[in-house]
Amino acid sequence: MSEAFEGRSPPRVVLIALSALVILTILGVGLARLTGYKFEQAPILPEVESRDIRFVEQADGSVEVRDAATGALIQTLPPGEEGFVRGILRTMTFERKRYRADLSQPFHLARRANGMLTLEDPVSGVLIDLRAYGIDNEGAFAAFMQTR
Repeated sequence: MSEAFEGRSPPRVVLIALSALVILTILGVGLARLTGYKFEQAPILPEVESRDIRFVEQADGSVEVRDAATGALIQTLPPGEEGFVRGILRTMTFERKRYRADLSQPFHLARRANGMLTLEDPVSGVLIDLRAYGIDNEGAFAAFMQTR
């Protein structure tokens, strides 16, 4: 099969078109950075329900989810389970470490007027729209809100 293409170079028109695409992309990004152009983002709607939560890692590998205001146990995540929640926590903890911030500060979980569930780190300013990760993954965090 490779014999049919042996000794043949790619069509010149294709190489020129690809080169032009790469050059235009680099120029477009450079121009946007120089002028400070940014795409508009969808507005974040007001909160209709919220809860500050704290995640406390235990010696056995489980993670306790606690209400930050009362200290009440919301849920215990068994070791090796709830991979999405643990992944989000790793990401948020990494951001806090970059800011050299207190790792024990609570996170802010909020349901917005349009039903969107967000997790915010008040320390680093990171706001995550949990719906973007799918209904099942959003539901993992929605359970922390429902056990009030």
